[in-house]
Amino acid sequence: MPVSVAPEVREEGYGRAGLADEPPLPPAPPSSSPPPRRPAPTRTQEALLATKAALADPAGALASWRTKNIFSYSMMIDGISLFILFVCFIATSAFAESDINNLYALRHTVAESKGFLQDWFNSETHPCNWTGITCEGRRTVVAIELSSVPLRVPFPLCITAFRSLGRLDLSRCDLSGMIPEALGDLQNLQYLDLSNNELTGPMPFSLYDLKMLKEIVLDRNRLSGQLSPAIAHLQNLTKLLISNNNIYGELPLELGSLKNLEVLGFHQNRFDGSIPESFGNLTRLFHLDASKNNLTGSIFPGISALQNMQTLDLSSNSLVGPIPNEITHLKMLEHLSLGFNNFTGGIPKEIGNMKHLKELSLCECNLSGTIPWSLGSLRSLMELDISGNYFNSELPGSVGDLGNLTVLIARNARLVGSIPKELGNCKKLTLLRLSFNGFTGCIPEELAGLEGIAHFEAEDNRLSGPISDWLQKWGNVVSVNLANNKFNGSIRPIICQAKLLRSLDLHCNDLTGSIKEAFKGCKNLVQLDLQGNNFNGGIPEYLAELPLKILELSYNRFTGVLPGKLFESSTILEMNLNNNMLTGYIPDSIGKLHSLQRLKMGTNCLEGPIPQAVGALENLTEISLDGNRLSGSIPQELFNCRNLVMLNLSCNNLTGPIPRSISQLTSLTGLVLSHNQLSGSIPAELCGGFTNPTHPDSEYVQHHGLLDLSYNWLTGRIPPAIKNCVILEELHLQGNLLNGSIPAELGELKNIRIVDLSFNALAGPMFPWSAPLLTLQGLFLSNNHLNGIIPAEIGHILPNIAVLNLSSNAFMATLPKSLLCSKSLNCLDVSNNNLSGEIPLSCPGYEESLSSLIFFNASSNHLSGSLDGSISNFRQLSTLDIHNNSLTGSLPSVLSNLSYLNYLDLSKNDFSGSSPCGVCNIFGITFANFSGNRIGMHSLSDCGAPGICAPDSIEHKEGHPPHVILRAVTICAAVVIVILLVVYVGRNLSNKLSRSRPTPFEPLSTTQGLQLSSLQFIPPLALSS
Repeated sequence: MPVSVAPEVREEGYGRAGLADEPPLPPAPPSSSPPPRRPAPTRTQEALLATKAALADPAGALASWRTKNIFSYSMMIDGISLFILFVCFIATSAFAESDINNLYALRHTVAESKGFLQDWFNSETHPCNWTGITCEGRRTVVAIELSSVPLRVPFPLCITAFRSLGRLDLSRCDLSGMIPEALGDLQNLQYLDLSNNELTGPMPFSLYDLKMLKEIVLDRNRLSGQLSPAIAHLQNLTKLLISNNNIYGELPLELGSLKNLEVLGFHQNRFDGSIPESFGNLTRLFHLDASKNNLTGSIFPGISALQNMQTLDLSSNSLVGPIPNEITHLKMLEHLSLGFNNFTGGIPKEIGNMKHLKELSLCECNLSGTIPWSLGSLRSLMELDISGNYFNSELPGSVGDLGNLTVLIARNARLVGSIPKELGNCKKLTLLRLSFNGFTGCIPEELAGLEGIAHFEAEDNRLSGPISDWLQKWGNVVSVNLANNKFNGSIRPIICQAKLLRSLDLHCNDLTGSIKEAFKGCKNLVQLDLQGNNFNGGIPEYLAELPLKILELSYNRFTGVLPGKLFESSTILEMNLNNNMLTGYIPDSIGKLHSLQRLKMGTNCLEGPIPQAVGALENLTEISLDGNRLSGSIPQELFNCRNLVMLNLSCNNLTGPIPRSISQLTSLTGLVLSHNQLSGSIPAELCGGFTNPTHPDSEYVQHHGLLDLSYNWLTGRIPPAIKNCVILEELHLQGNLLNGSIPAELGELKNIRIVDLSFNALAGPMFPWSAPLLTLQGLFLSNNHLNGIIPAEIGHILPNIAVLNLSSNAFMATLPKSLLCSKSLNCLDVSNNNLSGEIPLSCPGYEESLSSLIFFNASSNHLSGSLDGSISNFRQLSTLDIHNNSLTGSLPSVLSNLSYLNYLDLSKNDFSGSSPCGVCNIFGITFANFSGNRIGMHSLSDCGAPGICAPDSIEHKEGHPPHVILRAVTICAAVVIVILLVVYVGRNLSNKLSRSRPTPFEPLSTTQGLQLSSLQFIPPLALSS
């Protein structure tokens, strides 16, 4: 029996609404039998069909439902509800399940940090309960906070799949690589902190699409690129910290549109250009740090609009112009730092309006003028730094009104006058630095009221008077530095009532008296520096009982023997007793200074042998016993001090050979044994050291890479093993009895700057190598038996030579052009050889006017030819000595163009022609000798002689410029000093050394290298003049 269908359901519920999205049925074929009926829809099908109809035609469906019976209407409502719940359930389940799966993926990425995330790998812990994970419910991740967990991976890309994430903190996680663009998928992100990692590359552009962001913290990474104007999209941003990166370019104007911004920090990047005026729109900003960039221009005038500003740091840029008065309108400002810029003018007088200011830093700002009295109105001020400026004014007494001040730094600010006594009212001061100014007078007694002071520095002023007793009232003082002043008088023991005093620096004053009891009660004293005063008497034993680490007593007048107990200190690291008048033996107790690292006792009157006990000083890095009367041999035990970096035993009476056990000093970078009576050969083991260029103690060593064995009785050859001293910079072997040829291995010392082999018995050619020595600047080979020719390619071998002394050898042939035409050569001495030919003064292809030659001595050779006008190209010449040759022709008039000439000797040649009267016009000339020629003039005394240089033939030129006069005076003074030095050295050597051969000018200290070695260039006639 056919099933009947309600027409309402068929027409509206099923026939139209249910098939609204389906294609129409094809027409039935003609047939005699009745058409088949569709099966009746079930309740579920009816509900689904009703839902489709409602979605397709909601108005029609609603009108239709109003005509339905109660049952049909309820069925439709149930269908819609079921459908919506089903869709939501499917979506929620999918997202929730994906967050959990993403957590497992994240766990796999950071598996190497399992030890720091143990609960992540506990199967019984639900992922939402893992450390650093926050979920809504049990499925949706809303926060990942893993700060300080060492993940040590690139930025995990799987994090970008947490679409509900609102907070992401991966700071200090050792992340590397770039921040992915996929970070822009986190559209719900509000807080992002990736600071303190190793992230590189630019900030991803997609970051600017996260419009819900409130905080971005990316500082202390290695990010680069520029800050995009698209930053304007982040209108909800309240904090932006991108400091300590490599971001460059100009600051985008759009930063000024972020009106909700409260904290902005981009210090230590490479931003340039000026600060945009649009920053004046950031009225909610209370923290701005733009320090350590390359910002230029002036401080933007709209800064006065930032009334909420509490911290402003614009230091370490290149800002210019005056400090604007508008900055003083920021009444809420607490911290202001403008240091290390190039401002002009002074401190604004209105500075006193900033009543809340707690910290003010204006160091190195190029400020000048008077410090305003209104500074004293900053009653909340706790720290003030005005160092490194050019005030040339007094420190105002109003600073005494700063009752909350704890730190005052005014170093090198060109302050003058007296230290204001009102400073004594700043009872809370703990740090007061007034060094490197022009303060005069005494330290005011009112400063005794600074009972909380911990550090006081007034170094390098012009303060005078005694060290007052008020120092005892500073019960909390830790360090006092009064060095480089004019304090006088003695030190009273009452100073030690400052019980916490640990460091006292009084060097370079005029203090006198004994220290027998002065510091006995300073039970916490760690550093004591008294050098450069006039203290006298003995060195007290009680110093060993103090916890001293640094004891500096050099350049005083201490006398007597070294107290044995002084060397029993268990704490002392550095002891300097140089340049006193100490006598007697070095006590054996020196071996008890087990902590000692640096010992200097040079330039005293100590005698006797070096004690063997010195070998017990295992921590010793430097020992200087030079300039005493020590005798005997160098003890083998000394070389047990395996950490020695510098050893100076020069200017004593030591004898015997250099021990081969010196090879044990593998850290050695400086060895000075000069001016003794050491004998034997130079041991090949000497270069066991001189191989370590980066010894940790090298910064304290004065002569790095120095080997000085000069003025001894050393014999034999220079060992080829010298090439192993790879860090050698200065080699001084002059004044010995060395023989043989110069070893080719010298050419392998790639760091060598000075080589002095003069006054030996070396023979053979000048250079046994052909490769250039790029670093060599000074070469001294005089007074040997070297022969052969001066190589034509010497300019290639010594491309940077400045001083070359080849005098008193047997060189022959001609002077090579590459030598005189060297642009680096200052001093050349080839006197007393067998050179012949012309002097090559013309240098084709060279800019001769740029010649730097100052000293030229080619006397006592067989040079011939004439002296042509090319000599005028050597305008820097101050000494020209070519006497005792065979030069001919007339003297060129251009000699008078050598305006720096001081010494001129052309004697004993065959010059002819007119007298060189133009020389008389050279302002600074002090010696000239023309005798032994045929020019009718012998010396400068002939300048005014009738018939030789008549007065009217002398052209009196205008005065020389000041720098020429100054140079002439300097040269004259140098000659006088050299004469005095030579006399002094000659007397010392005559008492000290009894050589069978004459010893020419001998330097006082060979450690001075090039400078004193050049004394050999001074011609004898110059000294006699």
